[in-house]
Amino acid sequence: MGTPNDGKKPVAVEIQEPPGIKNMIATGSGALGDLLLGFTFAPFLIYFMLTWKDHAHAATVRLFPKEHRLAAHRTIGKISEMIRSYIASNVVVGLVNALISGLVFWYLKIPYFYFLGVLSGFVSLIPYLGVFLALFPPVAAGVGVLNKTGLLVICVTVIGLHVLSMNVLFPKIVGRRLRLNPLAVTLSLLFWAWIWGSMGLILAVPIVGATKIVCDHMEALQGLGAWLGE
Repeated sequence: MGTPNDGKKPVAVEIQEPPGIKNMIATGSGALGDLLLGFTFAPFLIYFMLTWKDHAHAATVRLFPKEHRLAAHRTIGKISEMIRSYIASNVVVGLVNALISGLVFWYLKIPYFYFLGVLSGFVSLIPYLGVFLALFPPVAAGVGVLNKTGLLVICVTVIGLHVLSMNVLFPKIVGRRLRLNPLAVTLSLLFWAWIWGSMGLILAVPIVGATKIVCDHMEALQGLGAWLGE
């Protein structure tokens, strides 16, 4: 009497879980975790940039030959000015978003509306991912408080502020100060997001702004600087 398998090797069966909400949440939480991890380094980076600003400026200038140090000094000064303008512009746009978001969350009686308004308003400034990250805090805090109308109001407010910020306020306030054309900014966002993920989206605009300043001060690269500009 033969065995049940009759000498045949068992066939491996692979069970695949169909894509669902759990997988989507896990993927999104991974991106959010990477973003939050990157933000934890921001205070330390800002602190060292401020305390070591003069030393880093002088040391960087000394890296160049003496005949090029004057141009290097001017270039680094322009880059520092550009970064300050970029940060100040983002703070202004973020405060506008935070004020409007906070008022809407207060009207809907969402707990901790003052904190969630600031968080949602500033996170909304992140290109592409910002609108999804900005929706999560008020929706999560509003569980059990919001009805369908309230949820719709939050979605319209957050998405509307994101679109307004990215397409109207951001180009007018930030774009004019950095003097970059929209195509260069978009290509930079795509490239650095591919290289560094969510942190690339945050650093893309300062990087392309610094690149333009360097190109403007180098005769051989002035054509590229003009292409990146308005």
